[in-house]
Amino acid sequence: MKWMAATSGLAGLDIKQGVEYVFRFKSAVRNRAALYLWALALLVSCGGGSGQSSDLSSPPVTTTPKTGLLVPFQSDSALLSSVQSSLKRELSESQQRQVMSAEASALDADTSTTGSGFTTTYTQEASVDEHDVVKYDGNRLFIAPTRSLSCCFIVDDAPAEGAVADAAAAEDAEVVSGDQRSIRIMTTSPETAGIEETGRIALSDEQSVEGLYLDEARLVTITSTAWWGSYGRFFDELTTWQGQTAGLNVYDTGTSENTLVSKVEIEGVFITSKKTADGIYLISRHTPDIADLNYYPVTEDDLLANQEILDALTIDDLLPDVRVDGSLVNAVDSDQCYGIDAEHELAPNDLGFPAITSVLLIDPQQGAIKDVLCYVESTNGVYISGNALYLTQLHAVQALAGDQEMTLVHRFDLTDGLDYAGSGEVSGGLFLGDNRDFRISEYNNNLRLVTSRFTGDGNDLWEHQLFVLGLSAGAPELEIIGKLPNANKAAALGKENEDLYGVRFLADRAYLVTFERIDPLYAIDLSDPSDPVIAGELEVTGFSNFLHPVTDDLLLGLGMSENNLVKLELFDVSDLSQPVSRTALEAGRDLQYSYSSAEYDRHGFTYQVLNEAEDRLAIPVSGWLSGEAGYEGVERLYLYEILDKSNPAMAGITEVGYLKVQGLADGEYASSQSRSVVDGDAVYFINGDAVFSALWQDPGGQQGPH
Repeated sequence: MKWMAATSGLAGLDIKQGVEYVFRFKSAVRNRAALYLWALALLVSCGGGSGQSSDLSSPPVTTTPKTGLLVPFQSDSALLSSVQSSLKRELSESQQRQVMSAEASALDADTSTTGSGFTTTYTQEASVDEHDVVKYDGNRLFIAPTRSLSCCFIVDDAPAEGAVADAAAAEDAEVVSGDQRSIRIMTTSPETAGIEETGRIALSDEQSVEGLYLDEARLVTITSTAWWGSYGRFFDELTTWQGQTAGLNVYDTGTSENTLVSKVEIEGVFITSKKTADGIYLISRHTPDIADLNYYPVTEDDLLANQEILDALTIDDLLPDVRVDGSLVNAVDSDQCYGIDAEHELAPNDLGFPAITSVLLIDPQQGAIKDVLCYVESTNGVYISGNALYLTQLHAVQALAGDQEMTLVHRFDLTDGLDYAGSGEVSGGLFLGDNRDFRISEYNNNLRLVTSRFTGDGNDLWEHQLFVLGLSAGAPELEIIGKLPNANKAAALGKENEDLYGVRFLADRAYLVTFERIDPLYAIDLSDPSDPVIAGELEVTGFSNFLHPVTDDLLLGLGMSENNLVKLELFDVSDLSQPVSRTALEAGRDLQYSYSSAEYDRHGFTYQVLNEAEDRLAIPVSGWLSGEAGYEGVERLYLYEILDKSNPAMAGITEVGYLKVQGLADGEYASSQSRSVVDGDAVYFINGDAVFSALWQDPGGQQGPH
């Protein structure tokens, strides 16, 4: 039996045509021709009754409470019949498109001739941990294989999955054909910056590790069979979602055996995961793989054959399997699967056949499934605040000037299970570009977000907006309680043609960086969420992709200088109306060009709060060094100190030095994905499968590769 049961009382459903946007490097791409597998719009059935009063002189006064955009299914048969009818209509429309395309191609043929003490993983929210390829517990460093050229840590002996290959025993073991990938376990000696490998955990050949978590003596691996990793949120082709599995493995690292405790798997493509005090949230999307179904029908016979296949479907053919330790489990209640009420005023009419978005809450100690949420639509963004989980989905509406991007936001409270709280809608796209996660933030139970819309206007290509959403008191809705620009504050966020780069919400403030040639830093006052105000603005050269709070009065920006080098800039925001740049440094001034992966991957950014006056930070830098033989690629880890942070007017940044990738064996390559850990005065630089170490005061005396 399948783990998911969808639940009774909802009538048939409409087909919708979905729109998702792939956005990167100042481009917005619509994919509206893709064939979608699902389209669900829930029609709430109205029930009657016989209990009306016979007193005609005083008819009963009835009120109909407002319902939210999302409603739970109430029977397997309701979900099944809805999906069947939707598929039939969608495939019929697909057949028409195929015929029209064939006719157009034929016409063209006739007429034409011719891509602490020690630091921990940097996260968006302090209370919400995130998976990463490196985790450290103050004693042991756990390093997962990545998908880069140097992706695979090899176990010389091939134990069963989950077993450890003892480092001493591995020296005499024969190399196994087929390269067994593994997680490295390394024990540190921070006093000397020493480190040595003490074990490995063998991995299955079928699954790649998306990242790791630590929970006391438990190591958790987040796995996926998709070769593209977690980029699945941007894919909308049918086959993209089929035949994939996301999972979670729990290992007991309290013993030398590193025993596999539990294994959870779900059909679908991995989207993301988060860890809170409640457990680990594993989010995935699933599209059923229906045998023999012709997704691109051309003839009427194709449609008839599809109809026969769809009529024979069962609910088990549509919903994803969940397995715990290899056994199929039933892990969802009937009211935990939601879809869109097509009669609701916010219901979009342009969404295509989406996948099923699944959220599993899993105990990181035992791997047991604690709670489940399924949403019968696709999503393009996930945010967890610690108090709530938000799912977002992009769609389009017809406007006078053409299609306009809109984003739906669905909130689920986490205080007592995964309970639907309400939905809202804002204009523009949310999860776009690098560091997209920082565009959304919850504070005092209000959701703040920044959207962008590609206008197509050659004079001003971008429109950026800030919204504040609050829960409505009278209905399960998220209503807009504040926004910028607005009727009273019409000033745009960004000058003409400026794209949005860095965004950071910090308590009752927001900071935005836009860029075309000059970097404007906008400081926004959100102390009154109903009346956000652009309090101040600062123009400097270059731009910042990543923003980090040093103190309430100091903001650190990481980005690019006008010389195409990595730039660190310290902003004094003690007077929000007059932000000031206190220090700007370029990393790798001997390089012809440089960039830092930490600009768009926050897990590459390492920050250590040292004391009241000073902090430390480490950032990876990639670049090219000019020499007699031409250009040489280099990978470095730059170390910096922030001084006098208690006095914003005197605060500054100073460079300590850097560690570098060197001494790799033949066949090994430097990776552009780097991590670092600072433990006391010890620095550990992890680049691919190589580890380098040094004392903070002497980075030039580095050791390694280990």
